[in-house]
Amino acid sequence: MRRAGDKGRAVFLCGILVAVGSPWARELLLEWWPHEGVLLLLHRALFVPQWSTPVTSDDLTHVVTWRNYTALAGLLLGVLALVPRLVGRAPTPGIRWVAALGTGFLISLLSTVLSWAVIATSGPEVLIAFGGDASAVLVNFTVDGLLFGLPLGLLIAVVYARAGTAAPRCRRRTPTRTRERSTPMGTSTPDAPVAVATGTVPGDVTRYLCAAAYTDPVFVRRVVEGVLGDGLGAIAVSPGVDLVPVARHSLTARRLRRRRDRRLAAAYGLIALFGPLWLLFAPLALRVLGGAAAPRAKRRPVRGRDLPRTSEAVWRLAGAATALLLAGAAAGMALSALPLPGLLRWLTGGYLLGIPPLLAGLAGAALALRIVLDEETDVDARMRGALRRDAFDPDGLPRPGAVEPWAASRIAAVADAQRGNVTCYSGFSPFIGYGRRESEWALALPLLPSDPPGGTGPELPRSVAGFDAWDVVERLRHRLQEAADGAPPATGPAVRAQRSGPVRRAQAPGDGARLTGLVVEDRIFVSGRELAQEPPLLPDPLLAPATRLSADDLRRIALHPDGVARHCLASHVPLWGGEVVPSHFLHVAVVGRTLHLRCEKFVLGPVRRELHSVDLLPPADPRTGRSPSLALTALRRTGGALWAAPWSCLSDALAEYRRPRRLRRELRAALEDPAFDRGARVSVREDAQGPEYFHHFQSGDARRALHALDRHVLAAVRDFLDEHGVDTADFRAQTQTILNHGVLQTGGVSVVGNQAVGPGARATAESATAAAGAPPAQATGSGPVR
Repeated sequence: MRRAGDKGRAVFLCGILVAVGSPWARELLLEWWPHEGVLLLLHRALFVPQWSTPVTSDDLTHVVTWRNYTALAGLLLGVLALVPRLVGRAPTPGIRWVAALGTGFLISLLSTVLSWAVIATSGPEVLIAFGGDASAVLVNFTVDGLLFGLPLGLLIAVVYARAGTAAPRCRRRTPTRTRERSTPMGTSTPDAPVAVATGTVPGDVTRYLCAAAYTDPVFVRRVVEGVLGDGLGAIAVSPGVDLVPVARHSLTARRLRRRRDRRLAAAYGLIALFGPLWLLFAPLALRVLGGAAAPRAKRRPVRGRDLPRTSEAVWRLAGAATALLLAGAAAGMALSALPLPGLLRWLTGGYLLGIPPLLAGLAGAALALRIVLDEETDVDARMRGALRRDAFDPDGLPRPGAVEPWAASRIAAVADAQRGNVTCYSGFSPFIGYGRRESEWALALPLLPSDPPGGTGPELPRSVAGFDAWDVVERLRHRLQEAADGAPPATGPAVRAQRSGPVRRAQAPGDGARLTGLVVEDRIFVSGRELAQEPPLLPDPLLAPATRLSADDLRRIALHPDGVARHCLASHVPLWGGEVVPSHFLHVAVVGRTLHLRCEKFVLGPVRRELHSVDLLPPADPRTGRSPSLALTALRRTGGALWAAPWSCLSDALAEYRRPRRLRRELRAALEDPAFDRGARVSVREDAQGPEYFHHFQSGDARRALHALDRHVLAAVRDFLDEHGVDTADFRAQTQTILNHGVLQTGGVSVVGNQAVGPGARATAESATAAAGAPPAQATGSGPVR
């Protein structure tokens, strides 16, 4: 839709140029004829686009007509070919205005050079009619072209003022912790490339994020400034990823990018030294060459990727370079012909026929291309070498601690947070770093004594064995660890003592089978504004919050469910190399004579599609000629990198200046404000999460793992309650509802546990033991459900 809008705007501009060059518009211009000053020059330039039908048949009239049509055709072709590429794809409104002005000058100069070529090849009598020799005619035409380029550039800027920006190489994302995307997780994108690699072994997500450090500067900024630069803030960890190598690779990539920007700023200064106005021409020329080097997709690939051929861009680059060189030479000659004072002559580069600034522009562009090519070669070597799956070593990574001393303590804090059991969050939702919410359930069970065994005979005294929330948590942890190890769960002796006959053990799916990769941990969640109420979580107000609590503190918090800090038994199952991680958080509370269970389930989805490109590259081979393709890629990036280099260097210098000032300001606020927010604001793993699954079975595997965890948890709680003499009839009914939530009956009779669904169905069962693995109930004909 955006490309169609850009083409529509270009066609609209062509219509305006045709209207301005029409005979009727020229008659209006002839009626208004200023006598002197700038208006006279502008009035003269407005005659650059003109067309009319010749009224006489002499040779001079034919030449003038062809000259007019050639100039108009050059303008129209330039608008259609260059404006959507150079202006419509500008990343910001400010750059769009600069690109519009530069494109207007460039198109106007190219048009005047074409019209001059028609005059110069028509004979000496035509040259005399236009003012003398070919050089004088070129100077006059170039001056007219430059003067017309100003209103043309302003017109382009006005037309494209509200144009949508293209997605640049480094997409800027919103700084919110959890971003809602338009494409839901699990929905495929039909127009997306079919080639994508998925994680297969543990550590793949860590490797993808390390590779993203060298290809996504915005991601690096989020890691370095949002995580490492926040000295008093907590760190949001995520299962299935190691953030320490990600942080170190991000620091290394930022150091390399800063070195590249300083070298590009030197090339920028070389061009500015000989003529600051040519700073507009050099980046625009590089963008034109980059557009010529871009691959042309002749067809949509059906299987795999349609790799471009570098040889196809050679002729396009040669033609574009020749046109740009001619335009630069014509611009220099025209600027030299203008009667400008000394300072303006230097600013515009209008001295010595514009040769020195033109040569400086060529040298600066070549130097910038070489710098960006060196960066591309270095990144390509890292992608094909140390960041490959078979060669990646998280411990053998760059260690920029000596270069970035302020970040060394934060890297240590990242390692401590990954070994810790505390999540300090900022905002409303405490589950930062665990992806999107999948579902939740809750139940409350009155702790009533169970019926006596057998149900006959004299009434026996009934009581409930004493227990608290921590006892339930310990049983759940033990049961889940058994499921992770693959050991069959043991049968407690208390169950045999309270039942007559053999013990019927609840066999949840997965009993006796290992939940591969299951990680069970106790985790405390606390808001960053409420740490002052929990002294163990904030031992020093001048440091970040604590990342680990002792077992006694964990038990104390678990036994007080109304405090500011809450305990959850967390279970994570990293799948697909850590790309899909379902997380299961269970909060247990015993309040009075009631047991409360609340479960919240989240799923971390795969990282964005472009971060998988490291697995689509073949291994490094010195015999493979990679220079042409890398040069074309570097050429497409050089224009934008050269233009942004000085501002990037300035931004980096200001960031280094502001960092200690920010830390001092936050330290002062932390000492004075007891509600100072120390919670984690950025999750590196969530920041890299994409909007879709790449494999059909990824979402199914996540739901299956969460369903198995539900069954293990509910079966363990039921056994625990049976052992302590609690009546579990109500619990079994609530469990049945939880496990069968979402069952849809579209016809026939379906028996699920003790529920018969369908027309005239009937089911009988003693209780909802089928939810925990008891024999299924029998459908016995028609009638109401009992």
